[in-house]
Amino acid sequence: MRHMPPQAMVPQGFVMAMRASLAEASYDAPHRQGLPLAEWLILCRWGAEGEYLTIAQAGAAEGPADAPPPLGLRPRTTFLGLRLAGGGEGESFLLARYLPAGMAVAGTFQPSDGIARLFGPASALRLEAAGRSAFRRGLGEAGEVRIDVPDPSLGGAEALSWRMEGWRAPWLGEFLAPREPPPH
Repeated sequence: MRHMPPQAMVPQGFVMAMRASLAEASYDAPHRQGLPLAEWLILCRWGAEGEYLTIAQAGAAEGPADAPPPLGLRPRTTFLGLRLAGGGEGESFLLARYLPAGMAVAGTFQPSDGIARLFGPASALRLEAAGRSAFRRGLGEAGEVRIDVPDPSLGGAEALSWRMEGWRAPWLGEFLAPREPPPH
């Protein structure tokens, strides 16, 4: 396994904004995606070993590509990723169809099958993610809930595939956890 210098490693704990492109397609034909739309994301990685990743959609990104995120950026719909073991470049996360017992996320949880990958140091963090979502909407005590549908009907309005790519955008709400010193 190739040793990466510490400055090139994906950070283990953070909250940051990303400007992303999001393209959707039908559930059964992900290769027929539509034109990508610009979207703001809020990424958060946490856990004792950096094992959790949330990708929160936070609204349309308008204006030039280098425009800063709006001050009131907040999660609307949130995907949960669980870190996968393995080597290679970057860090990989398997997207979850269900929240683990006792876990909550900001915004409305979006059940999904898919994968997310993070690349680079914090200053230039990049995201690549793709998946399929099929869900039913409902109301819970805290508002909208989305319930995974394991075998969606064809052409269902709540079943789609998607692909997103994102790049870090400096943001007032950003937080980067300090790296643990290596054991002696």
